[in-house]
Formats: sequence, C-alpha cells, structure tokens
Amino acid sequence: MNEILLLLTILFPLVLIAAWPLPSTRRRLRRLTAWAPLPALLLSIVASDFAVDLPWLLFGSRLGLDATGRVFLAFTSVLWLAAGIYADAYLAKDAARDRFDLFHLITMLGNLGVIVSQDMGSFLLFYTVMSLAAYGLIVHDRKPASLRAGRIYIMLVILGEVLLFWAVLLTAQQTETLHFAGLAEKLALSPFRHAIVGLIVVGFGIKLGLMPLHVWLPLAHPAAPTPASAVLSGAIIKTGLLGMLRFLPLGAVAMNDWGVACIVVGFTSTFVAVLFGLTQDNPKTVLAYSSVSQMGLVGVMIGIAMMAPSSWPMISAAILVYAAHHAIAKASLFLGVGVAQAEMQAAWQRTLVNAGLVVAGFSLAGLPLTTGLAAKMALKESASLLAAPWASALASILPLTSITTALLVSRFLYLVRPSRSHLHGVLTRAIAIPWGMLTVCVVLLFFGLRWSLTAEARWFSLAPDKAWAATWPILIAVVIVLLVSLVGGLRRSLKKVHIPAGDLLVPLTLALKKCGSVWTSISVIEASTVIDMTSRLRAKLTIFYTHRIEALSRALENDTVAGLLIGIIAALLFILSILNV
Repeated sequence: MNEILLLLTILFPLVLIAAWPLPSTRRRLRRLTAWAPLPALLLSIVASDFAVDLPWLLFGSRLGLDATGRVFLAFTSVLWLAAGIYADAYLAKDAARDRFDLFHLITMLGNLGVIVSQDMGSFLLFYTVMSLAAYGLIVHDRKPASLRAGRIYIMLVILGEVLLFWAVLLTAQQTETLHFAGLAEKLALSPFRHAIVGLIVVGFGIKLGLMPLHVWLPLAHPAAPTPASAVLSGAIIKTGLLGMLRFLPLGAVAMNDWGVACIVVGFTSTFVAVLFGLTQDNPKTVLAYSSVSQMGLVGVMIGIAMMAPSSWPMISAAILVYAAHHAIAKASLFLGVGVAQAEMQAAWQRTLVNAGLVVAGFSLAGLPLTTGLAAKMALKESASLLAAPWASALASILPLTSITTALLVSRFLYLVRPSRSHLHGVLTRAIAIPWGMLTVCVVLLFFGLRWSLTAEARWFSLAPDKAWAATWPILIAVVIVLLVSLVGGLRRSLKKVHIPAGDLLVPLTLALKKCGSVWTSISVIEASTVIDMTSRLRAKLTIFYTHRIEALSRALENDTVAGLLIGIIAALLFILSILNV
C-alpha cells in the first residue's frame, strides 16, 4: 500500500500535466487538479517508515518517508488541497486559468517530490522543478509589478540552485553517498564541513527568506494570486527548512560558530521584518514580512540545534511543531484575504470572518488553545537547552518576538477588515470552506498535538503559568495599538513612514544603477584615452624602429662591423653543430 500511494503521489499530478496540452482533455480533467494532492495526504496518514530504491533513476534514487517527511507531507498536502479547491472558484473567470493550473500542478509535483526524496539527487531535481515552476504562479497576471517580482525571484532561485549544486557535489565527494540515511554522521567527519554548511545555509536560506536573502518574498506574495500566495508561504518556503534538516549534520556535531550566526541572523530577520511590515499598505505584503519574521525564529531554532547537538531529538520535534503551525496559520491568513475582501450578505458572516482572522493571526504570537501556543512553548524549551548565558538571553528576547508579531498581525487585521472592500465579488462556499477548514485546523491541531506529544514532550503543558506567559505579550501589543490609535499626532506621523516592498532591494538597485552610470562614463573616457594612447605609442614605436633600422644599415655598410657579425654567427653555428643541437 505504501508503494502504491507513493507512486500515485508522483504520477497523479504528472498525468494531469501530461494531459494539459490537449484542450478538450484539459477541461474535463480541470476538476481533478484540486484533488491531485489527495494520494499524498493518504500516504502521510497510513504510511510507516519505508524507502524504495530506484537504481535506474539519476545516480540511484531513493524515495520514501520517515518521521520528518510524514509531518511535512501531511501539512503540505493539506495546504495544496485547500488552495486547489479555493483556486477553482477564485479563478473561475480568469482568462489565464489554464496556465495557472499548469504551473500549479508542476509546482505541486516538485513540492511533494522534495518531501518524499530520500537522496540528494532526487531532492535537488524536484527542488529545481518546484522553484522554477513557482515563477509562473508569481507572474500570473503579467503586470509590471508581477514581472519585476518574478525577475527578482528567479535571479535568487538560480543563485540558490548553483550554491546547492556545489554543496551536493562536495558532500557526495566527501561522504561517498547520495542517500540521506547516515549522511549527518559522515558529514560531521569531513574537513570541508564548514564550507558545505555555509553553502547549504545560504542556498536554502534564500527559499526560507532569511535576511538579507528575503527580498523576493514581499514582492512575490502580493503579485501571485491569493491561493498561490497561500502555498508559497505555507508550503514552498518550508522546503528551505526541510533542506536544512536533510543536509546539515544536525545532532551529529557541535557547530557553535554557525549556530551563533544563525541565531543572530534569525533574530535580525524577526525584528527587522516587523519594522518593514508595519509600514506596508497591502495586507499580503504585511503577511509576507510576517513570514520573513517567523522564518527568522526557525533560523534561531536551527542555530540552537547546531549549538546543542545532544538535544537534537527534542529540538527536531519542536521544529516540526513550529513548521506545521506556521504553514497552517499563514495559509489560512492568505486565503482569508480573499474571503475578507468578498461581499458578505449577512452581519454574522462578517463577524465569523473577523473571528477567524483574529484567531489565525494571533496564533502566530502564541495565542492559547491554538497551535501557536505549542510552537512558542517548543521554541522556549529549545532555547532553555543552551548553556549560559545563551539560555537566559534567549529567554529575555523571545517574549519580545511575540509582542512584535502581535503588532504586525494587528496591522494586517486593520488592512484586511471585511468592511473595507469588495474586490472579489460575493462570498461563496467554494472560497469560504477551504479557508474555514484551515482556520479550524489552527485550533484542532493544538489538541491533536496535545494528545500525541504528551508522552514525549513534557514542555507541552496547559498549566496556567504557561498560558499567561503566552498571553501577556499579546495584551501588551494590543495596548500599544490602542495608545497609537488614540494619540492622533503619533498616528499621523507613523502613517507618513513607508518603506517600499523589497526594502533592501531599493537602495541596492539604486546603488547598482549609480555604479552602472559611473562605469559607463568611465568606460567612455577610458576608451577614448586608450585609443589616443595607442595612436601615440604606435607613432613613437614607428619612429624608434625606423631610426634603429637606419643605424643598423649604416653599420653594416662598414666592412669591419659586417665581418665581425658574420664571424660571430659562424662561430655560433659551429658550436651548435658540435653539440648536436
């Protein structure tokens, strides 16, 4: 059964892709597009650990599932299923719907293939397919802003692919294997370990959105259609995390320098992304910066794992909880943008949508009785495993991340409130149900985790002190929002502050343009200078050699000089003949 479901996980979307060029078949199979991830969801539910070797594929591929893969496959397939059902109604009147379906299927195939890959070659193949196909989702509407976002995205994708290709080649050469099983232990012994870790962290950090490699996220999410944004943030950026879990020697060796670097970069991403996000006016851009901020915390957890390898089993469980929580909550919020901006016929609908957005939004800050509480407790417990002074320092910083997250969520809720606009027509069940399903999962998954992790994770507790520790940062954020709204002068001053989406990309682009113009002017000056210098040098050389040739000619006219030269030449020829040269 495992092998059959694994085969269907890959073949189902592949068959739909192969049928896409035939218009008549394409229309008949359109309804199946939304259900293409169903075999993957069933596989994540029924499968135990297994692997299937395919020696005829690439350099000997291995597909299968382990504990990490099952978690990623479960939430990823749920997101693709919800986004597919949502897109079927959301893009019903879109003239480019067929093109969207094609890129949707190819990206999903790559995403699911990455998760079931158990070797580096297959992983990199599916990862590349997913990354390149996602470009089609970003530039779907072909608007200038979308095309610009696509250009930035594809440039960073190519950079990441090159770095990861180098990492795979170097890892395979050092470990003499392409399989993930036992890779961490072998890589830990390599003298090139630090170079490989650097390539992996930067290569997958681009997809994960760690600063300063995050600039594609706030451009791509507003450009892509809402269901595509949901899977971009919920599922696709998580492949960067999965890549780090697969490739890095986590739990096998201590890497304190890299751990410190990941923690610093992670917290920088977390706090700076919030500052950028608070100045945005597009709710999807705010959510994009929220993803950068949340993935910064994932980077912190990776750094903790590098510094505390003996605690890797507990930290890995915490990372999986955090990844699943963010995937479900963030996809719910992105789909909620379309729901909130649709016309609602009754007041109870607006109330229900508002409540769903509040629950999913503040779950990112650790709202009790949501997956966010489990994720925050997992993060705090991971930080407590470090030696002093790191444990106490992180314990002081982590509550601040909840406050800043709640502030950014408040900004999003203000921008997307249901009474604001009716950009997506009348609210229909086909759009509301997938969003509602994910929003309910934000709560239900908490109790599922509570039931399944109690025996393994003592940190997962519903004690009043833990609930209060998760609640007070949210309350502080709410108080700050109320104070800002009541102080008119401060509110007006803050409204004037605006950082363009892409933030660091703006000064970088200006600097490159300035360098380009300076280089062009220098090139013109250098070209004219070189031409002038070349002509002068040629004239001087002509005069020089003319004078020398004339002097030699006059010297040869003298019989004594001529005879001396002939004698020297004859002597050299005689010596060479004796030496048999």
